[in-house]
Amino acid sequence: MIYMIDTGIFRKLLDHFPKQGKLFQEIWEKLDKGIKAGDYLSVDECYNELIRHFDEKNPNYIWLYERRSMFHNPTNKESIYIRDLFQDAKMCENIHIKNIVENRPSADVYLAAKAKALGAIVVTTETYKPTSAQLPNICEAMGVKCISYDDFMEILSE
Repeated sequence: MIYMIDTGIFRKLLDHFPKQGKLFQEIWEKLDKGIKAGDYLSVDECYNELIRHFDEKNPNYIWLYERRSMFHNPTNKESIYIRDLFQDAKMCENIHIKNIVENRPSADVYLAAKAKALGAIVVTTETYKPTSAQLPNICEAMGVKCISYDDFMEILSE
């Protein structure tokens, strides 16, 4: 199974999940193994969101840069999924004016579209809220399965 990892998951792991200790190191090794196997992917917009927060000498920046190949650009097929999604005015609310004005990346729709194209599962810290345009709602609209950080950590710890 392929898992599309959202920015919030990376932030939680990089900023709060210990890298020392046998059990923690095993999780990091499993994550790296899954990245190398192509089981854990993300999108270029997530990479852009993440690196904005770190100096180039920061260990988290280096970790991300060394795994740059796991972050993918959208295909034409995915662009059509995104176009179709944005026919719904509610879903357009996902792209915030502030992001447009400040040229800030916004990964949600790209993650869902990539997951749809690959038959993957999205992993996010966001929760479903009725009448919202957050990532779980986008996944629902695209027919994509979405799981939580805790669900993903359970997968990593198997």
